[in-house]
Amino acid sequence: MIILSSKEFNTEPISSERSCIFLNNVQTDKNINGNYMELCIKTDHKYIVFMTDDIPHENMLHIHLLDQGLNVIDSATIGGPYSTGSFRNYNIQESNMLTFYFIDETEWKLELLGSKAFLFPFIAGIKGISRKYVFSQYFKIYENQN
Repeated sequence: MIILSSKEFNTEPISSERSCIFLNNVQTDKNINGNYMELCIKTDHKYIVFMTDDIPHENMLHIHLLDQGLNVIDSATIGGPYSTGSFRNYNIQESNMLTFYFIDETEWKLELLGSKAFLFPFIAGIKGISRKYVFSQYFKIYENQN
């Protein structure tokens, strides 16, 4: 996992909910959910992008996994109505794992899977994490239990 600089990967808001992706300071035709980029990590030929909404008292964290063509292949959101947090203290643990804090003192762990894994969308997951109704995932995210 390599942390990319804002010159290598950046976003610019195009609405209150979405942003356009810039790669090597060149605007692309790709957009993602979120208003403010907190962090972008490159791993193999994929990008993990952490975006917040920049809305006081309801800031949510959107985590997107993009393929080499900048298409969203997996996405999850942490937060909900009337909850807020700040993305901080991220730490790359292994080549496929990182931890970070968001919402209060909650430490989260993101594990990048080696391949697509089955996900049953109709069973409630971890409180505070939402995903679209999809049947696969490329990363897992959960509260870090030290």
